[in-house]
Amino acid sequence: MMIESKLKKDNLMNDFKKTQWHPPFCSAVKLELRANKKSLKFESEIVLNTKPIQLDLLVIKKLESSTIQNEIGKIFREYNIFEYKSPEDTMNVDAYFKTLSYACLLIVSPIRMIKKMPTRLYD
Repeated sequence: MMIESKLKKDNLMNDFKKTQWHPPFCSAVKLELRANKKSLKFESEIVLNTKPIQLDLLVIKKLESSTIQNEIGKIFREYNIFEYKSPEDTMNVDAYFKTLSYACLLIVSPIRMIKKMPTRLYD
């Protein structure tokens, strides 16, 4: 009887973990804003990228006290993200925010936990 009860509880927890929470959340927001539905457009679960997001290059300064003998290296922090731009690309505000978003994603990623990376962007 005890084993059967535990199995039921485990199955309920597995079902809970598999629950898709976004559709009811989106429905609740639509319901809350129904008075203005003619003025609003709702788009759920928008795919923001066509392939996995990946950094072009992450340079990690191993020792904080080390001095990097390079013009670029002189401004290094512990973690430094590089985003390559081809000669045809332009460095604009969109490229800036894209790279900044990589830093934010890196901070909240499981990789940060594994590699014991910082929990904020800057000191």
